Amino acid sequence: MEWSTHVLSGIVAGYTVTGGDWRGAVVGGIAGVLPDLDEPKSKFGKLFFFIAIPLNSIFGHRTFTHSLLFTLLAGIFIYPFTELWVALSVSAGILAHIAGDMLTGKVKLFYPSAKSVGIAIPSFSFMWIDRITRLLLVIAIGWVVLKKVI
Repeated sequence: MEWSTHVLSGIVAGYTVTGGDWRGAVVGGIAGVLPDLDEPKSKFGKLFFFIAIPLNSIFGHRTFTHSLLFTLLAGIFIYPFTELWVALSVSAGILAHIAGDMLTGKVKLFYPSAKSVGIAIPSFSFMWIDRITRLLLVIAIGWVVLKKVI
């Protein structure tokens, strides 16, 4: 998926796990792009090339940073430095990213196991699945905002 779809899915995930806290949405949205730091060609991989290049050299793309192990370690690592809701939002944002990538390809969900999990799709389908997912996420966010305003 594209970075903007990952941000949106992270927003929804962070908001959900914190029971509707906007701060959880922000944290989840940021965490939603973290797994792609393993790809130097990604939007954030280019920005954080000093992290992306070594990560990609060691693990490759859609492996360690797209796994349940990474999700768990990220939550455990951040928890001692902050509150539980932040750790939950980070983990939820990362999981949302992984789920999105599983809709448009395969990931090493159970890394270090070599087994890949996800839906292998033709490359021309990627754009459609990404756009439809992004639209549904925007509708979901809009619905929540509308309910709070009304």
